[in-house]
Amino acid sequence: MTERTIAIGALELDGGQILPAVEQRVAIYGAPTCGRVVLVLHALTGDHRAATWWPGLVGEAALFDPRDCCIVGINMLGSCYGSTPVRERITIADIVRAQRRALDILEIDRIDLAIGGSMGGMQALQWAHDAPDRIGGAVAIGAPDRTGTLAIAYNAIQRDALALDPVAGLGLARKIAMLTYKSDALLSRRHGRRPDRNGGGRFDIEGFLDLQAARILERIDAATYRTLTHAMDSFDLRESDWPENTPPLTFVGISSDTLFPAREIRDAAERIACRGIDARYIEMRSEHGHDAFLAEDAALAELLAQNILAGVVM
Repeated sequence: MTERTIAIGALELDGGQILPAVEQRVAIYGAPTCGRVVLVLHALTGDHRAATWWPGLVGEAALFDPRDCCIVGINMLGSCYGSTPVRERITIADIVRAQRRALDILEIDRIDLAIGGSMGGMQALQWAHDAPDRIGGAVAIGAPDRTGTLAIAYNAIQRDALALDPVAGLGLARKIAMLTYKSDALLSRRHGRRPDRNGGGRFDIEGFLDLQAARILERIDAATYRTLTHAMDSFDLRESDWPENTPPLTFVGISSDTLFPAREIRDAAERIACRGIDARYIEMRSEHGHDAFLAEDAALAELLAQNILAGVVM
């Protein structure tokens, strides 16, 4: 794996502002000249090092093997892992526009597959919408064609927590988020009403949430969290005119997802298919909730191998 910081110059945002000097942090697994190129797009708190957080999909002997294809990961504009931090409002389209510029500089003209989960799936769909001539297909996992009302509400409450205190508020925001990422069935099985396994006179679920809050403080800052949740809220391709040359789209719903319910994702696939676009829906059965695309990446890889990579998209 090689990492590079790519200077893409000035970037005009959808809101009209101009960022004067933008950098994109990129990770490349395998050689761009090997033939197939897979663009792996990360979610809210992820980064460009796809093999680190998606080992079931990226790495030797994984679904996307750098010995067989080139895998590219790009840290989102506005994130805190090497790309330019942004405090203005940005959109998913802005994030993708910056990615396209970075790939131009890397002389990667063609992407065989763009894939991501959650916010990464939104980026994959935006790629298919904005640059259909550059990609062979897009896979969106746990991501519909627009951010729903409940997801926007949860993000707003999390930003309210950030406004109270950038440190304690970020921990509280993460606790709120975790309750949208996991299903009731999973939390009940793992924690139930049992006392905290580490003691302290509280319930185990409280200890779990405190642990998640502590971990997020090591990974991301409040300003980044605010910027990227606003970007997620902005995502809306539901009423868009999809180009006639839109590549095949695959929507993957997660059966126990409460943040982006499977029915919303299935409806998105059907809605776009009704416009004459090659859009299909498959479902991942899991009790992990929205987090299943990360927590059960091996099962996801098997599902994709059976339904997506067997000559359907790549």
